[in-house]
Amino acid sequence: MLHDRAHVLPFLLSLLSIFPPQVSSFSLITGKYCFDACELTLSAVGFNDTSPTLSKPIKSCQSRLHLTSLFLCAWKRCEENGRGEWVDGIQERCLSAVNVTVPAWEEVVGNWTEDDVKGLRKLRQDEGMWNSWIVVDEVVLPDDDFFGKAFRTLDSAYFEIKIHFEYGIAMLLFWFFVIVIGVVARLVSYVQIGRRQEWQPLPSDENDADEISSMGRHNILGLPYALLKRHIIVPATFGYRCSQPVGWCTIPPRIQSLTIFSFVALNTVLCCISYRAFTGNVWWPAYSTQMWRYVSDRTGVISLANFPLIWLFGTRNNILMWATGWGFGAYNNFHRWVARVATVQAVVHSIGYTEMIYESGGWQNFMKYLTKHYFWNGELATVFMVAICVFSVYGLRRSHYEIFLVLHIIFSIIVLWTMYYHVEIFPSGEWDIFIWPCLLVWILDRTIRMVKILTFSRSFWNTTATATYDYDSNLVRLEVPGSQSLVIPKPGTYYYIYVLNNPLYMHQNHPFTLAYVKYESKNSTEGSQSPSRQRTRRPSVRRTESQSSTESDSLLSSNSRSRSDTSSLVFLIRPYDGFTSRLKREASSAPASLRVLIEGPYGETNPLHKFTNVLFMVGGTGIAVPLSYLEALTNEQSKTTRIHIVWAVREHGFLADVLQHDFRRIFQERDIDDRVMMTVHITQEDADENKDGELGDGIKHFLVKEGRPEVCTAVEEMAIEVGKSDRGLAVVACGPSQMADDARRACVKVLGKGYRGVEYFEESFKW
Repeated sequence: MLHDRAHVLPFLLSLLSIFPPQVSSFSLITGKYCFDACELTLSAVGFNDTSPTLSKPIKSCQSRLHLTSLFLCAWKRCEENGRGEWVDGIQERCLSAVNVTVPAWEEVVGNWTEDDVKGLRKLRQDEGMWNSWIVVDEVVLPDDDFFGKAFRTLDSAYFEIKIHFEYGIAMLLFWFFVIVIGVVARLVSYVQIGRRQEWQPLPSDENDADEISSMGRHNILGLPYALLKRHIIVPATFGYRCSQPVGWCTIPPRIQSLTIFSFVALNTVLCCISYRAFTGNVWWPAYSTQMWRYVSDRTGVISLANFPLIWLFGTRNNILMWATGWGFGAYNNFHRWVARVATVQAVVHSIGYTEMIYESGGWQNFMKYLTKHYFWNGELATVFMVAICVFSVYGLRRSHYEIFLVLHIIFSIIVLWTMYYHVEIFPSGEWDIFIWPCLLVWILDRTIRMVKILTFSRSFWNTTATATYDYDSNLVRLEVPGSQSLVIPKPGTYYYIYVLNNPLYMHQNHPFTLAYVKYESKNSTEGSQSPSRQRTRRPSVRRTESQSSTESDSLLSSNSRSRSDTSSLVFLIRPYDGFTSRLKREASSAPASLRVLIEGPYGETNPLHKFTNVLFMVGGTGIAVPLSYLEALTNEQSKTTRIHIVWAVREHGFLADVLQHDFRRIFQERDIDDRVMMTVHITQEDADENKDGELGDGIKHFLVKEGRPEVCTAVEEMAIEVGKSDRGLAVVACGPSQMADDARRACVKVLGKGYRGVEYFEESFKW
């Protein structure tokens, strides 16, 4: 039964092949394969002019009958070009292996005539095959059919070796072109945003506004870019669900799904084409055996070629993130799918070789192979690759991240280690080029992590953070001293936080978005600082464009800090399980001092300051995102004239805590009342207009509503107010997955209605 199934895969693959098996395009009397074909046809023939007890290499070098047959075959079958190098190779092989000198070409062939050669015995394929082991006492030559099939066997085998490697390199080239497209798309996006904002004239009346809107509509790049956003860049793959899981998996945005689908399709096609299998192969006579061999080798090579991509896409400090602007979540999706494809290929590779070994000698032969070092290492590599995929399902990653992470690291080390020993069988080490980059990427990533820790604090082992927990809001506020950081904090970035108090958990680290940076004067006495002393503001004199600083300066408001100021990075953390629950427990009774390690910053600052209108759709602790950007959007260099924050919270306590401790500070320090509007939605408690109105003291445009926010309505209303010009509306989503999906769908909807100045940004960390 197993033998019958052995023919199913080769048959299907032969149907899928775009290029059916063909006769070699090489002439049978030219090229290196001609000389090798002569050796192949005579390799299974025994000559009785040497002792049968000698090893095969010694007999092949000492037997005059063998050498004569070999040289005469080359004389009659092959052109002279390349003959000298071939003979020198035999001479070198015999000298180094058995210390035997081979007679010169002329000495062996010189005494033979054409008539003598015609009278020699012609060896048929059934006589010269590996299982025949005939012994002769005369000079023999392969007949035309045997030699032709031997030549074609070698031609096919070497072609497959070459094409396996080329198709493996094709995986790297595919992602190279994807990255190039990403870099170009990022440049186009910046050009569009920059052109829209930097050169947009201000309307003096309604007629001017209509004229400016018309100018935006005639932007050459505007329409194609808007169509790309509407149909490719922004939408979910199948219309709605993107952040929300579908069963035990998540579906990435459409542009990522198209990229992944193209990659999977490329792998599938390249694993199914260009096989030169034929009946009569000298090494593997059965067509099915050839197909198993070639398919197994192809899938094994391409799987290995995908390894550097898996390691590169899975690291935090992936240089491609900086080049394309794509976040960790995008490359994590690529990482998972490349790994899945490589795992399927490894499974096919292992099944193919298992089937061939079973066909040649049953389970006894398979058990014999399991004793071979390279073989059992390859089997282990496949088993652990499958295990990594099984233990990386969305449910486990989401609910038991620490278990997933530990298993992921351990299994990955085992896979890389066993793969190294699996390909060790190749003495020239040609396949190591796919192993060492993985190790290099890992070392580089860990090195950059350490550099980021050191740049944040040179005394990284002695950083003490203050954690406070408010029972009513169920919120942990973590303040980390940041005065020693060599990198100025920027909006929208996040940091990995390690808590070192408990040695059992000190290896654990989680990313948290920076809410804001709090500055205090060292010279101020505790409790006496006024808001103006807590933060040094920019001068109120507005500069002209020619006097403006760089873009990075426009994002930051700390260029005039006093050296006596100390800074603290503030993180807003909602406690759940694991890491965050331990933070809550530490600070539940009183503010806790925690020894922490800070690694960062990571992520990029979105160019929100170049949009005239910004809409934040946030939920819960997602409020950290508008808090992070608010100062950058309200400084002198920002083009933003209107900011609307739609915030969904479960309870009043959370709302009150954040408004009193975080927002009020910003509103007191800056004259931004006319630019910022906040609409708060209480989702699990009844709103009290009087009570909630008091919370909004200091915020001019403040509104509290009951129930969940109408995300689509909020996006559409603001898009209508902005109009169909290219003046720009940035929609930023950070909150529950349903809110993010609603915001994404709403942006696609308004883009379809012609509001092409809408840009969608999603601030979320996806494992």
